[in-house]
Amino acid sequence: MLLDSNKVEQFLDTKGKGAKAQVGYDLTLKGVKQISGGVVLKDKTELEDYVDVMPTFTSNEKFLFQLQPGTYSLTFEQGIKLDANHTAFIRHRSSVLRCGGIITSGVYDPGFEVDEMGGVLIATQPIDIELGARVAQVIIFENSTAELYDGQWQKDKDVK
Repeated sequence: MLLDSNKVEQFLDTKGKGAKAQVGYDLTLKGVKQISGGVVLKDKTELEDYVDVMPTFTSNEKFLFQLQPGTYSLTFEQGIKLDANHTAFIRHRSSVLRCGGIITSGVYDPGFEVDEMGGVLIATQPIDIELGARVAQVIIFENSTAELYDGQWQKDKDVK
């Protein structure tokens, strides 16, 4: 079952930012890095160094990430802590999709905890995104009790 926004918010550390949506919570953009590739092995993932993308201060006094077509790692201001009965996904808001961007995430498994969620933006066209803009939405599904995540990317775990 897909949870409503009131139930989704209970799993989040919103830091007072973002907004409730009908069946999710809008996430606000904190940072952008360009993805440079990597290697997926049987027991871990090795990433090439991501390249920081710095926002530009524009003449209309906004900080904009000015992105060319490519693949980017996004960091959101909100964190999440899931229990054994819930799984989360991140999807783009329609405003980003209309500009030629697709935002998605891997599965946020039961037991996953992180201070700042992340996702991937595939930009098919040049797109400018303001720092702090609501660009994605986290949705959470209820699932039968599952074994808790304890993988490579868990909060407070050494990255391999």
